[in-house]
Amino acid sequence: MNNRIKIALTVLGVIVIVFIMIFLETSHRARESYKEAETAYQQGDYDMAIVWYGTVIRFYTPGSKMVARAKDKLFEIGEMLEKKGDYKKASEAYGEVVHGIYAVRSFYTPHEDWQDEAKKRVKVCKER
Repeated sequence: MNNRIKIALTVLGVIVIVFIMIFLETSHRARESYKEAETAYQQGDYDMAIVWYGTVIRFYTPGSKMVARAKDKLFEIGEMLEKKGDYKKASEAYGEVVHGIYAVRSFYTPHEDWQDEAKKRVKVCKER
């Protein structure tokens, strides 16, 4: 094998390792943020829960179950706050889904369907 091929394979190997490390670190941070969100949620601190669940969405990795769970929790909080008549806070919960997805888009936007639904709910809350 000539020297150029060895160098190319070494560079490719380093790039693959770096991507794997970034993926693992991002996944780890999403899990840790989800734990913080759950703690805040269970303590009834919905403001902090909204922030932490939004943080989880911002740590998006393809196929992440934490991101899907965080989205579900934000919708759950939003619906609960709507029922209580706190439309401003409900709008913030839905808004975290919208803004979180905007924050992670690149050459494609993941979970546009979630974002569209959240936008509709924000609009409904702001009309009340």
